Amino acid sequence: MLSATKMSTKGQVVIPKRLREELGLQPGDPLAMAVDGSRLILRKITLDDLLQESERNYREGKTLSHKETFENLT
Repeated sequence: MLSATKMSTKGQVVIPKRLREELGLQPGDPLAMAVDGSRLILRKITLDDLLQESERNYREGKTLSHKETFENLT
């Protein structure tokens, strides 16, 4: 499904209602963004994402505070 939106002067975009409903997005849901070539990918962060990140950090011997774990998500 293709939808269009505009970016505000503050860099904000509105996710169209039908897309929010289709994806089950609610106000306050954490979202991850990535760049893939000229594409901006936006997706909801899941518990599985957080567990994988924690496991990766553990394997690498990194210990992070709660604040440090989430600061790169914003």
